[in-house]
Amino acid sequence: MLRNKLYLYGPQDLEIPVDLNFGQHMVQKLWSYGDAVAIINADTGETLTYRDFVQQSVDVALSLTKLGVSRGDVVSICSEKCREFLPTLLGIICSGATFAPADVTCGRATILHRVNLVKPTIMFCSPDGWKNQKETLQSIDSIKTFIVFGDKSEAEGAMTFKEFLTETGDVEDFVAAPVEGWKDLAIILYSSGTTGLPKGIPLTHYNFLAFIINMLDDEAYRGLRILNTREWYYTYGMTFTLCALRAGSTIAYSPQNQCEDLLKAIQKYKLQSVQLAPATIIEMVKSSVLSKYDVSSLVRMVSASTPADAELVNNAKSKFRNLRDVCQVYGMSEVGCLCSEERSTKGTKPGSAGQPSPGSIMKVVDQNTREPLGPNQRGEICIKSPALMQGYLHSSNRDHMDSEGFMLTGDIGYYDEDAYFYIVNRIKELIKFNSFQVAPAELESVLQQHPQVREAGVVGAPHEKYGQAPLAFVALQPGATITEKELVAYVDTQVSARMRLEGGVRFVDALPRGAGAKLDRNALKLMI
Repeated sequence: MLRNKLYLYGPQDLEIPVDLNFGQHMVQKLWSYGDAVAIINADTGETLTYRDFVQQSVDVALSLTKLGVSRGDVVSICSEKCREFLPTLLGIICSGATFAPADVTCGRATILHRVNLVKPTIMFCSPDGWKNQKETLQSIDSIKTFIVFGDKSEAEGAMTFKEFLTETGDVEDFVAAPVEGWKDLAIILYSSGTTGLPKGIPLTHYNFLAFIINMLDDEAYRGLRILNTREWYYTYGMTFTLCALRAGSTIAYSPQNQCEDLLKAIQKYKLQSVQLAPATIIEMVKSSVLSKYDVSSLVRMVSASTPADAELVNNAKSKFRNLRDVCQVYGMSEVGCLCSEERSTKGTKPGSAGQPSPGSIMKVVDQNTREPLGPNQRGEICIKSPALMQGYLHSSNRDHMDSEGFMLTGDIGYYDEDAYFYIVNRIKELIKFNSFQVAPAELESVLQQHPQVREAGVVGAPHEKYGQAPLAFVALQPGATITEKELVAYVDTQVSARMRLEGGVRFVDALPRGAGAKLDRNALKLMI
């Protein structure tokens, strides 16, 4: 059969290990970097070499095996970023079990829903995770053993990590538990939950290998010093960090994650790259303390979770004088990296998410006719990829797939003549205003360019005449004096009449955010 000329094909040279064993692949890769530093706690200076990282992963795998863990079991971690998190994650997968993260910040109902979806038998916790979630976690019948990354005084009612690590072995003699990688699960992630309760996303070893291998250019990341700003229980934070470690980078992280903590880390460790989301870029660009720190080492930003428009990219380059690239990555937990500027043939284009990733096929279809569209035509983005999940956990519903086996992303976007993709908005977030579809992200971009605006979120508000009208929630910079009327007038001068802020502006102290710093539009709608 012939290729469809309206489909976009990523490079088809993706190489995946023949044994389809994610744990074994990562152990071999990471061990090859020897005594190079893998992880730095930017607040304390504590480091972990690749050699020690892999040794701890092997000891975790052997100790889990002694507890009876094997293929088919699920093991979770309920913890913020800490030294033990990532080696434990790898050790879980090396034991043959499936890893499932647990968001340490979740409320009782949400964590019960997520954990009961995956039914782990063992739960690792940080001291804070255990303290805050102990009562909830102990009510879950499937969990038989609790292990806390802390001392006896922090692990009341649980086993300490030190007590758990009873087994050790020579890494050179270690082999990860054999798996049938095309069907055995390496990891279970979660959907964002923006349109209902989060769904479980099961990824096989084959899926997860493709997910991790196709995201970054290994040669560009070998030895690179990177600041991580995302939590490791979120897909983006976890998978980017695993990709970078696989490539031989050094990952610095700040448990505090505040803007000034990040700037301090860049200065102290001469970090060359930072992994973040657009909300953090905005915060750093507009920070009143940016000039206090030497950030001249920073040459690259990697951004994901939500689109970063060209104006934000250019603002970042103007504030960080040696910043060469703001590389966007467009991905989903269900399918991994769809597009990335990291490997794109013509470098970065401000506002673009780059070209299709290796092994993938993409198309943009008309929302009504479902016919594929050509360059610069907006429609729904659809994807095929070796990283694509087989389906949501415990669900036979296939509404997320079309008849050709493409996943419907729910995102509106387009591609240009060079096959670079541009993401406009989520279909379910579009505002139907005066018979037009308005993308909130485009209005937010305009608002955030105003020097007195710290952050902005736009949603559709009920309107007697138009049905819906764009309404902006805005958090101002300290000392700002602009009024609602002035801000509405400012936006009107920047956009067409079909996008005006007919719903007005409401000032708030801060915008509600969900997983991975994504704007929580449902919370904004409840505020109307």
